[in-house]
Amino acid sequence: MRTYEALYIVRPDLKDDEIQTVADKVQSVVTDHGGAIVRSEIWGKRRLAYEVEHFMEGCYVLLRFEASKDVIPELENHFRLAEPVIRHLVVHFDEQTLRLEEEQRKRTEEQIKASTARNSRGGDDDDDDEPARPRAAEAEDEDE
Repeated sequence: MRTYEALYIVRPDLKDDEIQTVADKVQSVVTDHGGAIVRSEIWGKRRLAYEVEHFMEGCYVLLRFEASKDVIPELENHFRLAEPVIRHLVVHFDEQTLRLEEEQRKRTEEQIKASTARNSRGGDDDDDDEPARPRAAEAEDEDE
């Protein structure tokens, strides 16, 4: 099984439940061919960089999944035939990219834990400090 990510853009004139139906159908194409969904996110409407099929906006949907490479032609075919999908891209994640992503996630979690621990110990949060005086003002005070 390989890890893939599919980012596709759905027509902006669809209602939220219709967009969810499109997303569910894409997920079923993956799962019907032996794949497993890792994450699915509907990012919502965003402005496009250029006009696509007479639309200047589109609803972005991200799908991360694990599947064999045989699923990709089926998924690509589904995207081409699905009228609501105006653009799509499927990317394979190699082991190095996945490892780097995991390391970054761990670093972020550690930073959050350290920040939370610092704040819970009564660390300095700079909310009650006086504003810093400029160095020129400090030099004037010393001359007096």
